Amino acid sequence: MKVSVVISSLWTSEGKAKMLYDCMENLVGADEILALVNPIKAHIGFADAWNRIATLATGDYIVFVGDANYQTEGNLKEMCIPDTVTYPKLNGKFDALPWIFCVPKNIYEQIGLYDMRFNEGSHWEDTDFWRRIRANNIKIVPIEFVNFNKPVNGTSIRHIENSQGRIERNKQLYFEKWGDNDY
Repeated sequence: MKVSVVISSLWTSEGKAKMLYDCMENLVGADEILALVNPIKAHIGFADAWNRIATLATGDYIVFVGDANYQTEGNLKEMCIPDTVTYPKLNGKFDALPWIFCVPKNIYEQIGLYDMRFNEGSHWEDTDFWRRIRANNIKIVPIEFVNFNKPVNGTSIRHIENSQGRIERNKQLYFEKWGDNDY
């Protein structure tokens, strides 16, 4: 079993280099770590960034991690369950909509990449991804013994021009696609 970790890093300040380093330095159980550094001036969009980096992953399992998170407990291999999407704790608890998760590569190939209609906006691309996982009746399991910490929220989004407008744009696109704002 090979575990690929993919990290999307929107470089909005000099502090992002240290965040990315800390994220990568604390990963336990990764066989391959791929990071896409996305300069704010050349911002390619979150969906596109995740798609580009995940396409390069060679592991049987792909763990998606944002650069502001760092692993504090467990081993990523404990998140690898065949035909199951898993997610760890974040700051000691489970999120309703996890931002860090492990997907077997065959499931990622089955449900597809991030939907590029969300690329010009912000947020909701993850919500759409999770909805497609649920719509395909794929088993989802929280992993109790793996934890990541995220000391600061908004390290990327607060630096993006018209971030609230971008969030609202994607929310509307999500509603148009699914007919509601549920996930």
